[in-house]
Amino acid sequence: MPARKWTKQELRLLGKQTDRSFARRFGRSLQAIVTKRSLLGIPRFIGADEIRPWTAAEDQWLGTAPDGEVARRLKRTAVAVTKRRRKTGIPHYADRPWTKAEDARLGTTTDRQVAEQLGRSTRQVRERRRQLRILPFVYEPKAWTWEEERLLGQRSDYDLARRFKRTLTSVLAKRQSLGIPPFEVKHKLWTEQEIELLGKRPDAELARLLGRSFDALRLQRRLRKIKGVDDQLAPRRWTRREEKLLGRKPDEEVARLLKREFSAVRHRRQSLGRPPAQPIRRPWTRDEEKLLGTDTDTNVARELKRDRATVGERRRELGIPHQTATFREWTAREDQLLGTAPDRKLAARLERTLYSIQNRRLKIGIPPAPNGRPYPAVRDKRIRLRIPYTQPRYRSWTRKELALLDKLPDEQVSRRTGRSIQAVRLQRWKQKRPT
Repeated sequence: MPARKWTKQELRLLGKQTDRSFARRFGRSLQAIVTKRSLLGIPRFIGADEIRPWTAAEDQWLGTAPDGEVARRLKRTAVAVTKRRRKTGIPHYADRPWTKAEDARLGTTTDRQVAEQLGRSTRQVRERRRQLRILPFVYEPKAWTWEEERLLGQRSDYDLARRFKRTLTSVLAKRQSLGIPPFEVKHKLWTEQEIELLGKRPDAELARLLGRSFDALRLQRRLRKIKGVDDQLAPRRWTRREEKLLGRKPDEEVARLLKREFSAVRHRRQSLGRPPAQPIRRPWTRDEEKLLGTDTDTNVARELKRDRATVGERRRELGIPHQTATFREWTAREDQLLGTAPDRKLAARLERTLYSIQNRRLKIGIPPAPNGRPYPAVRDKRIRLRIPYTQPRYRSWTRKELALLDKLPDEQVSRRTGRSIQAVRLQRWKQKRPT
């Protein structure tokens, strides 16, 4: 029996309703409908009660951002994104591997502020810093200037901390002590000139140029249906040359060569049914084996450009004992420097660890060097030497300044007198002047 020809009405409605309802309406088999729709390149219609299937482009987003943010981008629920990520074996965004750029920021400021910059938790930053043996950041207090106090509350505490090169805690405490409310993000209307620039430059570059966030710029472009230069939702098709590299080299190396995401490379390799590339171990030479046991496994691995576990395994196979870290004897000159400067500075100067400096100083019985003299000690010494106080901490209010309290608000009085807002409010309260 010859196959029944497809009518124009059937072809027009193909893909505009579910396959099962189409089969019941026109009396065709479900397999015939699926085959015809696939040949014509028509996507399957998804009903309201059906689960939307995951595409390869959507899978590339998994693990690249928190599940909630990925769900908003893909217009799915956070639970669906989490289940799909776990099913495909993609780790959570918070458990992503550390990069060299992220490691370089450790210890440059407080762990909390580094966590804000990298989008990680404070616990992760602290554990990573300790793992790399990076000393914690020590904040040295410095006096606040009038220009810095004037900007408090005008921008977010995080932005001001980066601009002033201060910690986030110090900016927050200073703003709260002055009674300044936090910065509120207000919606800024888009101008015609800004809209004309959308899609003509990369989103990240244009966001810096316009002083807007990356998400706000990308959202505005998509609402206006403007194609971007680097639209992240447009998946790049895989070529045969790219697919030949999958499974032959590690996924990290393939991602770096092809300038793709690591998760995209791994997902593509798994979809093709190819196992991951197994690293080929370099055969050991006699010269390399002679170095085993002459130093710690870590130093030998660094010199031979091998993995530390591989070096330790080869050393144990040959029966070579483990070499512990060499201990450097303390010299008389180094002992004399203990207590003359803070332990942290001496550690960097003598190229020793902070713990070795502290243990040696405690063993000899040398007290730590003071980080600075307290204010009462400096004051008593100045009075004893009969030296006048040239820069008093408190400046008396003049009659002209007190008269401004009745004429101007606190902010203008603060700018004219060069005093802080807190000092102006305190003086107004003491003088019982109306606000």
